[in-house]
Amino acid sequence: MLLHIISPAGWAAAQSAGSIAPAAGDDFVHCSDRGVAHVSASNFFHGQSGLLLLVIDPKLVDVPVRWEAVPDSPLWFPHVYGEIPVAAVLEVHDFPCQPDGSFVLPEAVAVL
Repeated sequence: MLLHIISPAGWAAAQSAGSIAPAAGDDFVHCSDRGVAHVSASNFFHGQSGLLLLVIDPKLVDVPVRWEAVPDSPLWFPHVYGEIPVAAVLEVHDFPCQPDGSFVLPEAVAVL
């Protein structure tokens, strides 16, 4: 499974459009897996509230998914090179930040 962090407004826009598109200026949609989602969240969304965590089935994505290293990190992340159809989103979870601004995977996602 792939995980994608998104705002409620972004999710609403994706539902209207039928897909999640790469952000302006990006060639791919940034995703994570269960092992690195909290790292992405803490690095890019530290202290932000009201986020959602989407669980995506990569078998339902018909564009390339590439696991790639990122600069200055030993971690690899899945990047989806194209749009992710809304139909590939299996679950939507609230993704609140902790009091210190960090993130912990929702229990339902952590045990997938």
